[in-house]
Amino acid sequence: MRIRWLTGLLLFTLAMSLHAAAAASITATRTTQPIHLDGRLDEPVWASAQVIDRFYETYPGSLVPAPERTEVRLAYDDDFLYVGFRLWLKHPSQLRTPFVRRDKVNSTHDYVQIYLDPQGSRRGSYLFRVNACGTRTDGYQNEAQETETLDPDYDWEVASHIDARGWSAEMRIPLSTLRISRSGLQRWAVVVTRGVPRDQNTQMASAPFPHDSNCFLCYAGTVVFPDLKAKSEHLIVTPSGTITRRRDRGSFGHADDVRLQPSLDAKWLPRDGAALDLTVRPDFSQVEADSAQLTANQRFALDLPEKRPFFREGADLVKTAIPAVYTRSIAAPDYGLRYTQRSAGLEYTAFGARDSGRPAIIEPGFLGSTLVLPNFDSDDAFARPRNTLAHGDVGGLVAAKRNDDGSRNLVGGSDATWSSDTDRVTGQWLASHTRNPDRPDLTSSWHGQTIQGSAVLLQWDHSTDQVWSLRYERYSTGFRSWLGYVPRVGYQSLHGEYYRPFYSTAKWLNTIEPYVSVDRLRALGSNRGSESDAAPGLVLAGYKGFAADISWHPHAMVLDAQGHARRTRYLAWQFSASPGRWVPLVAFTGQRGDVVDYASGDVVPSTTLGWRVLTRPLDRLELEVQYDRNALHGKAGEPQRLIETATQFIGTWHFNARFFALLTWQRYASARDVPEINHYRSRTASVQFNWDVSRNCQLYWGVRSGNEQISAPAIGGDGREIYLKASYTFRG
Repeated sequence: MRIRWLTGLLLFTLAMSLHAAAAASITATRTTQPIHLDGRLDEPVWASAQVIDRFYETYPGSLVPAPERTEVRLAYDDDFLYVGFRLWLKHPSQLRTPFVRRDKVNSTHDYVQIYLDPQGSRRGSYLFRVNACGTRTDGYQNEAQETETLDPDYDWEVASHIDARGWSAEMRIPLSTLRISRSGLQRWAVVVTRGVPRDQNTQMASAPFPHDSNCFLCYAGTVVFPDLKAKSEHLIVTPSGTITRRRDRGSFGHADDVRLQPSLDAKWLPRDGAALDLTVRPDFSQVEADSAQLTANQRFALDLPEKRPFFREGADLVKTAIPAVYTRSIAAPDYGLRYTQRSAGLEYTAFGARDSGRPAIIEPGFLGSTLVLPNFDSDDAFARPRNTLAHGDVGGLVAAKRNDDGSRNLVGGSDATWSSDTDRVTGQWLASHTRNPDRPDLTSSWHGQTIQGSAVLLQWDHSTDQVWSLRYERYSTGFRSWLGYVPRVGYQSLHGEYYRPFYSTAKWLNTIEPYVSVDRLRALGSNRGSESDAAPGLVLAGYKGFAADISWHPHAMVLDAQGHARRTRYLAWQFSASPGRWVPLVAFTGQRGDVVDYASGDVVPSTTLGWRVLTRPLDRLELEVQYDRNALHGKAGEPQRLIETATQFIGTWHFNARFFALLTWQRYASARDVPEINHYRSRTASVQFNWDVSRNCQLYWGVRSGNEQISAPAIGGDGREIYLKASYTFRG
């Protein structure tokens, strides 16, 4: 959503001519000889394959020839798609070659990625990305929602090679991974992008999409497969086993035991484009822990990212404007079953699970939310169809949670998206029917009553040389979504943003983007009160990846925990830069001004500061430190009300692209002295080894420990566990 300083006539003429050039197709080459995956592109098939070699600079320049030479070739056989990349560099010594973990390849690396739309619908695509050291990143791009998610971890392999001219890479992607929905002659949409971060974070693409475009795949080229005959793997079974030694001590209980947990994951591909996934007693020992969050002065529950592999795949299908499905609300399923169908038109997914993890349920309110910890198991299910149309899509959603005590929540509704080159309109409507548990001992609002409610969202996004967005939301008091993330109800709100971006290819500053945002919220039903905020701001971007976002909120009206209107004002800022290959990221965030202390309702001075530094002193070593601090200062003559800090250190040593060791250390502390004394602190530390032995075999082992202390009442405890997990995949 960017535009350079060009006249409207020139931009239109050039964009249309480049759009026509992008529509030209190449034909993939069938190979009968095996391709040895070493990244060198020295097999005969690469010499005869047709080449994608017309690339454009997309940032900081726009619609200009790419500054670096790139060649891409595609080949295939009955089992795999092969993609070969040859990436020249004018200054090969400046190549950035860090090892990173999977899904961590980003714009601070030299990388190349390919977007593949096997359906040819230009509404969504698989993305496969690799850096010069052969680290994989993969995900799914959704055209209608204008998003990219790295949630899925697909089955594919890659190898890279560095030489005196630059680097090269070979990808081997099973055709079963791409869920081919038809046989014979096929035409796929394809886009290749490349990043070369130096003084400028140069981005290039095989498709000439302008800065202000609302679409991506509409500019894609075409790859023709004359006789694709996919030989799919119809059954993939992955048994695994985890052995854990755990020891707990302190006020929270004592334990000293050894546990062996077998688990099973299976995927059945009954027909083209369809997949049935089963998980039985899944173990998530290898999943990285959540980062500590500053929560001591928050009214509403925070959402956390999904990191568990079984729940990440297909997440794009259930991601809607209103987050009615939030898979972190499913904690530890005894089993789970998911069916997914992808095609050029209708796509849908259905999921069901038995959850004995007893996760927290968000009980929303107008002035705040409560995390309720139930002591009963549940059955969880959701389903979503989505039909792709010429200029958008139409979908539906049903989600249900039934607890063993007979309480239940049912959510259902529909949504639609329409888009053009300059505009995108999104709408969603949901209704809920809830029978609360009769458990006032868990939360005072649960008396076994039945409540109903609805939620509506409408959004319009416009992008030309001026950018604006309008969003209207309405959540009735009785709306609940136990499987979703809806922490606030009983209100309607209007949010607006207006940006005026200016672009340049100057060395020091590429983007100047002044903006203004306006928010207005009003209570519904028996609730009372309103909130408002109008803030001017400025976005900057330029040399060495520099980015800044500064906003001033001179008259932000918010409600305290009792519903009284309080006036606040503050300055907020975010700064980041990529100084060089050894320090690829430095970031600072902050807020200074007057805010509400929700424990007392007072407006007090506050300072929030955060910083993050990522360093790579060696290509195999990555060190990351993050620190956040929030302070509520006392009024005149008062002591400090609250000091809250969260510190995280992550160190990663890569033995190679498939084997790494991960060290994590976190500390969280909260010290509140007004209106009452309450201190809390916790520490966690872990060391984990991850080894992808082969395409089919993975090993994980490690140790983690933690402790926490609470001052009122004076309780605490600590725990430690050692674990080993192994998995092996059988394909048939």
